[in-house]
Amino acid sequence: MPMTGSHSNYIFILLALVAAIIACGCTAAGEEDESADHITGNGTVTYIDLEGGFYGIVADDGEHYLPLDLDERYQVDGMRITFAGKVVRDTVTIQQWGTPVEIVAVPWACSSCDGGNVGIANPAAAWCIEQGHAYEIRKNPDGSEYGVCILANGTAIDEWDYYRQTH
Repeated sequence: MPMTGSHSNYIFILLALVAAIIACGCTAAGEEDESADHITGNGTVTYIDLEGGFYGIVADDGEHYLPLDLDERYQVDGMRITFAGKVVRDTVTIQQWGTPVEIVAVPWACSSCDGGNVGIANPAAAWCIEQGHAYEIRKNPDGSEYGVCILANGTAIDEWDYYRQTH
């Protein structure tokens, strides 16, 4: 009889150790740097003739980005742009080219530029995204556009007001 109680103690300790190891592994796997998910840069929109054709962005630093939602007005081969986006993880694409990104803003674009330097990115939009917030370009009733920074609590604030208040 004493052997049975001792045997059950070993099983209990073994199960507790296995559960602790699994819990530690799950915690470590969930820790990711969210700032690495936001990107900004200058680049060239490029038509890639693979898998039926698609538009990608070749950044000035050589990185390739696969925009999942590039607005039709920017789908021009050779167009120079300044862009802000969010890396889309855990997605599968048929293109197998570049890092998948959701384009958040294109504050500057030039379809007739010769590949020269792109203007500086909108600093208010870049600052909003770098702080981990969402950024949107909205339209006024007259058709003019303005940018808003959307905070974690859902508050939308003018991009430049946010920039001046926090920079």
